[in-house]
Formats: sequence, C-alpha cells, structure tokens
Amino acid sequence: MTGLPASSAAERARRAGTLVTPALDTRPHRPPDFAAESESMHRLARTLTSSDGAMLQMLSDMALSLCEAGSAGIGLLERDAGGAPVFRWVAVSGECVVAIDTTTPIQDSPSGVTLELAAGQLFSFPQRHFACLEQVVPEIIEELVVPIPGEPEPWGTLWVMSHDKAHLFDSEDLRILTSLANFTCAALTITRAKADAEARATEAEAARNALALAEARKDDFIATLSHELRNPIAPIDCALTAARKLATDNPAVLSALGIADRQMRILKLLVSDLLDASRIRHGKLSVRPSYGLLQDIVADAVTAMKADINSGQHQLHITVPPYPVTVHADPARLTQVVANLLSNAVKYTPPDGNITLLVEAPDLSVEPAHGSSRREAVITVRDSGTGISASLLPHVFEMFVQAASARQRAEGGLGIGLAVVKHLVTAHKGTVTIASAGEDQGTEVTLRLPIVCESMGDSTMTRAHTMTPRRILLVDDSADATEALGTLLELEGHEVKQATSGPDALSIVESFTPDVALIDITMPGMDGLELAQLLRLRAQCSQTKLVAVTGHTDIANRFRNDEWIFDCHLTKPLSLEDLADVLQHLQG
Repeated sequence: MTGLPASSAAERARRAGTLVTPALDTRPHRPPDFAAESESMHRLARTLTSSDGAMLQMLSDMALSLCEAGSAGIGLLERDAGGAPVFRWVAVSGECVVAIDTTTPIQDSPSGVTLELAAGQLFSFPQRHFACLEQVVPEIIEELVVPIPGEPEPWGTLWVMSHDKAHLFDSEDLRILTSLANFTCAALTITRAKADAEARATEAEAARNALALAEARKDDFIATLSHELRNPIAPIDCALTAARKLATDNPAVLSALGIADRQMRILKLLVSDLLDASRIRHGKLSVRPSYGLLQDIVADAVTAMKADINSGQHQLHITVPPYPVTVHADPARLTQVVANLLSNAVKYTPPDGNITLLVEAPDLSVEPAHGSSRREAVITVRDSGTGISASLLPHVFEMFVQAASARQRAEGGLGIGLAVVKHLVTAHKGTVTIASAGEDQGTEVTLRLPIVCESMGDSTMTRAHTMTPRRILLVDDSADATEALGTLLELEGHEVKQATSGPDALSIVESFTPDVALIDITMPGMDGLELAQLLRLRAQCSQTKLVAVTGHTDIANRFRNDEWIFDCHLTKPLSLEDLADVLQHLQG
C-alpha cells in the first residue's frame, strides 16, 4: 500500500494497525475442501432462476460456511436520501443477521477501503477504527472483505467476520470469497439486465429489443459460468483419480472418495449441459460421424451410468441385437444421448424400479443395403418412474423446462438434457419421441436413427486408451491444477515437470526436453500463445508436441489464425482418455 495519499481512508487504516492484508501471505493456510466446494458449485448452479434476494442470501450463507466465519454478508452500493453513496447489507448470515437491510457509509468503512484498493483486504479489530461498526455485536476480531466487480463500477462487497480470537482468516478464505464475488457479479449482471428488459415491456418493440439483449447476456453468462466451473473441476477430478490409485488398500478412504466421485459426476454433467446449451444457442453443437459398432456405443453409455443405477438399486434390462451392427454416427455424442436418457430414467424411478433399454436394428448381412443407403436403428428407454403430466409433455424438449417435482430433487438437473438429446438426434437426421400415461405411470423415449450401414471391416475397431510413458511439461497458473494432473500422470508412469507461468516453463526446458507440453492458454503475464511461440524458437523443443489447454469451448474460433503454433487443442477438464487420444494422434 505504499504510495497512497496520506489522507486516504486506506492509509489511515494502515497506520492505525487495522488494515493488515499482508498477514494473509504469511499465515499458514488450510488445504482446499474439494468436497465442500463441489457441493457449493452444484447448489449455486441451481440458483440461476431464483430471485436476487434468495440467490444473494445463499451466497452469504456459503461464504459463512466455507470460511467457517462468525458472520457473513453482501453490501451493495446505492445512494441514500441525500444522494450520498452507502452500502446496503442486502444479505447477512450468522451473528450479524439482525443488521440485514441496514446501511453503512462508504466513506471510512472497511468496504469503502476495499473498493479504494480494488482488491480483497483484511482488517484487525475494525470496530476500534471504523465508527460505522461500533454497534455490531459481538466484537469483530477480523473482517475479510472482497469487492464484487462490475461495469462501469463495482456492485459492492462480500465480507466475512470472525468473532473468535482462535479463528483467523487465511489466503484460502480470500480465494473462496473472490470466487463467490465473481459469481455474484455475473449473476447480478444478468438478473438486473432481465429486470431492466421487463421494466420496458410497455413499449412492445423496445421490450423485444431489451429481452433479446438480456437473452444474449444470459447466454454469455452461461458460457462464462460453465468456463469458470471447468477450471476448479479439472484439479479436483485429477486429485480424486490420483487419490483412488493411492488408497487401493484403504476401504474407508475409497468409500469417502466414492461419495466425492458421485458428486463430481453430477457437477460435470451440469457443466456439460450448460456448455451444450451455449453451443446449441450459437449453432456450434455439431456431430462428427465415423464408423463404429452400435453395441459399443450402448455399452459405453451403460458403463457411464452403472454406478448411478447401482446406487439407486434399479433393475436394468438390456436387449441388443445378437449380431454386430455397424453405424455411421458420432460415437461420443450418441453415447451422450443414450446416457442422458438413462440418467433421466434413474433420477425419476424409485428404488427397485425397472428400467428397460431396447436396441433394434436390421442385420444387413441378411438384408444387404443397396448402395450407400442406411437403415434405421431404434433405441427405446422405458422406466416405471414418476412419469410426465399431460400439460408438461408437449414442452419437455424445450430448454430449461422441468416439472415442479424435478426442482425438488437433489439431482434434478437444470432442464437442459432433453433439449440436447433432441438437437443431437436431429443432427443425426433422426427423430425422438416421448410418451407417458401421466404422473406415476412411467416414461418411454424412442429414438429412430437412419445410421445403420454395411460393415466397414477393421474401421469399426475401438482404440484402446493406453499411453506410452512420456516426458510431459504441464504449464498452468493454477498450482492445484498442475499438482493434481502431475500426480496422476506420474502414477501412470510419465516423467512430469510443472510450471505455473511462462517464464518458469522456459527455465525448465533449459534442462528438460519434453515430448509433450500441455499449455494453459489464459495465463496472466505471458499467456499460453506467447509461450508456445517462444518454445517453437528453441532448438531443444523442435520435436516437442504443443497442446493448447483451455476451459473455453470455442477453441477453433479463438485460435484459428494461430493453429500452426499448437499441434492440437484440449478442453478442460482433461481426462486420461482425452490425453491418451491426443498422444496416440500425435505419435501417429
């Protein structure tokens, strides 16, 4: 804080010994609680359609819980009757809950100092310096405040308080609060845009334009949210995989990891649905057909859902043709379609209920196809679950449509899955229909896909996801991401070096020549693109394969002019299967 004007509120607080932010860098910090964060992200994703008040209160409650604080709250900037800027405590949790909807002046307050410095700040015994907090009880030992960013000015601040001398905040608390503040910014931006559009609904044309703008902002928000969620998912997923490998002889640990795995699958499904919703909106969700076996596609979908089926104690009945059925389809997307339908059946079927997966296709060895014509595959998923009401049935393939009962379920999803199924089936030039006799009468979904074709011989063979040990360089500004993925790759037999910045990576390659470099694109300072250009100029890296890694889904558009720099691109969160595919491709 050197260089601050002597009259500034921040400088006065520093000289008084109240502003103690540098202490965060010297204190020991607790390790991240991945399970709690995963659960919080799941809950936050489900608040997108809630009111401002409910969403902000949930954020305040999460800050209180994740930081183990005594009080927490959100203060939004507004003007008082005299036009002076103040903070209104729109959400409060914990000891200070009685202060909800009260105001404090921006001048000479912890939140005002935080906005002045434009970064998270830590205050020690703030009541001894800031008169606006004198009435707060019990005594505040520490207060950690972060700004809620916004355009053209911040929305306000998110803060937590400790009333216990034994509990002091650390850098992990600062990271958590900053992440929640960024989520608050995005959510407030879209909800306020929507409110603005609705306020102008009296003029039809103006209302249509405003709603179109709000929809565009919502799409951008969904895309941004899904991107931001992918970043923490990647290290958590890698850490869980590594932990399972390290705890093979510890049943208690494996049991706990199994719970985390199930929650991670739910979170990844939610994020994938959000990504696909954005892709559909922008016309970027496409299929890439290749030749394969229909039985393999169905088996992959069943394997993906096996754990959920078992935990729900459902009876799954599968019928597939006894002869090989070659199809021309996008295996990954068709697997996603079948898995999505099975997932819905699992969610809405009570324990011990029946789920039937029926696959029908012609045997072209008996009925040869003429020329290049394809025959039809019919996939039916039937369950004995809660069914669908007659009023909802015509709308089930619309985006974000859910029954009231679905919103009450812990794993009810976001109402995106069937819309994605409809889009992908249509992209395969097929049709999908859904039928139900009503609530508690079960559901039947039928896919008809003109994808069956004559056998293409060896082209239907499935590639094995195996990796020859390599020398791998990981470059990502997230230390958690590189540590988790590095540990997992080392357990697979690879020699791994880790760097958290471009300069670190350049230093490492002076004595370590990687076969493959996985480079995060959006790093501060020297970004991944600049690093890749510099690596290309190094003689010792002439044979190194460069792989761009990003949480954004529109990779091709972002790097269209620089594709020659990278050998290929991967989207977060990485999986061993994705990496094995890339390494096999690069080797070939």
